[in-house]
Amino acid sequence: MGLGKHANIVYLIDFGLSKEYRDPNTHAHILFDTGLDLVGSATFASINSHLGLERGRRDDLESLAYVLFYFLWGFLPWQGLDVEGDDIVESKQGITTLPLFQELPLALRMFFNHCRSLPFDGRPNYDHYCHLFDNLLVEEGLLSDVAFDWDVADAKNRGQVFKSTGDVSP
Repeated sequence: MGLGKHANIVYLIDFGLSKEYRDPNTHAHILFDTGLDLVGSATFASINSHLGLERGRRDDLESLAYVLFYFLWGFLPWQGLDVEGDDIVESKQGITTLPLFQELPLALRMFFNHCRSLPFDGRPNYDHYCHLFDNLLVEEGLLSDVAFDWDVADAKNRGQVFKSTGDVSP
């Protein structure tokens, strides 16, 4: 996480699973492919990844939804199932029928369903997602102030800098 006036910025440091979804020269969307290996953790991977299909932006968003569900529930219904079999895929395919899913805020369900409905080369409507989640914050009585709990420090902690070694310096 950033510090000081940049405390609301998340810095990603591991791009090991990333790939370009567009050709860098033509900017055309990458081609659809099949017969691919599962990439990443089976727990958070998209259904398409399990099925060996080319992954795209929709799959990243589906994975993000699983992370959000995990944060809310503390578990995912397919954790502990056989990674080699079809159990995880079947569980993920049936998640929308679970009472656990139906009890989620409407915004999360809409986000998830929209992610899954996107075609392979579909462009996600990121503004729509931000609007959904901003409205959810308002419904929950929270503010979209981009201030994190750890950024709201008292005066004596202001100005501390974290070095790359993890040490705290005044």
